[in-house]
Amino acid sequence: MIVRFVRDSIRRSPKRKALIIAAIALGTSVATAMLGVMLSIGDKINVELRQAGANILVTPKTAALMGGTGSVTTNLAGDIQESDVPNIKKIFWALNITGISPSLQARDGDRTIQGVEFDNLRQLNPTWKLAGRAPMSGSECVAGEGITRKNNWTLGQTINVLGQPCSITGILSTGDQADDRILLPLATLQSLIHKPGIVDRIDVAALTKPEDDFARRNPKTMTSKELEKWNCTNYVTSIASQIQEAVPGSEARPVRRVADSEGKILDKIGGLMALITLAALLSAGLSVWSLTATTMMERRGEIAIMQAIGGARWLVAALLGSEIALIGLAGGIAGALTGVWLARVVGQSVFHDAIEISWILPFLIMLAAMLVALAGAAQPLRRALRLEPAIILREGI
Repeated sequence: MIVRFVRDSIRRSPKRKALIIAAIALGTSVATAMLGVMLSIGDKINVELRQAGANILVTPKTAALMGGTGSVTTNLAGDIQESDVPNIKKIFWALNITGISPSLQARDGDRTIQGVEFDNLRQLNPTWKLAGRAPMSGSECVAGEGITRKNNWTLGQTINVLGQPCSITGILSTGDQADDRILLPLATLQSLIHKPGIVDRIDVAALTKPEDDFARRNPKTMTSKELEKWNCTNYVTSIASQIQEAVPGSEARPVRRVADSEGKILDKIGGLMALITLAALLSAGLSVWSLTATTMMERRGEIAIMQAIGGARWLVAALLGSEIALIGLAGGIAGALTGVWLARVVGQSVFHDAIEISWILPFLIMLAAMLVALAGAAQPLRRALRLEPAIILREGI
């Protein structure tokens, strides 16, 4: 009887039922797309932000960091063994490390000379622009745009670096302090200043989670369980701590300008998507409320008859609620399928990569669609059930 009632009830007013399904489908499709992107957006945005450069700076313990912007003044008494650099890829969060660039600095009069591994440097800073090419031998170098302009150098010109002739094969434009430096192959600079196998700086790019209050706590004040949780979360501070332990004689610290920017961007994007999701579901609920209110007004006589012949209010509410829940489920299925497709379109167009949606999300969205439909219909249904059957039937007569 209940099944037949619900089936026959759904068949009535098909256009209005279709509008309810469409409203729920529209709201849940937006919710599915936003939640799908939001749940998988962290790493993708981190990958995009990694183009801004390193977010962890490793220096000898005797080095002094200046202002947390990435600039360094180094005490040459402290150095890092180049052979220890691969240890960074052996830490717990090794898979989150996307780039490592060891380097060594020296002074040649008033000029800063930096030895780098050019392949690693380009991987860490893909937005840097190089006119020309990277050095292919020890007699070649790259000059920053600023120092090139200051000295009126040109591409292909031979200059003197640390007493050795060096041909400029490339002019580098970065927008930061590297514009005022001369870059040599790391092995070449190590040989020129008699420091084989030594580096004094390692720039590291890592995929990290935005910091919260727990991340900013001092690990020395944590209990063993808290410390384990801290180490097992990819905070920039916990990754830096593990790098410091892996590289003897080093001090690893977050580059706050980069790390803080990542957290703010992710928080704002996540908050915006959550707001859009709530707005979409609220709009769907209001649409259900409007359409259901009209339906309940039209079906007052039917509800009054069911109550007059002995139907309890809870039973009538269950019958009508089952109908509304099934309509919500239909809208949720349509919305979930459409939302998964929309999430993949967003991922492909924004990140040029497909968004992977967990199979749990569509089922949660279907459940949410049923709840939205019931929530939207609750007030009109409650109002219809509170009407006196005798009065409604007398009006009908």
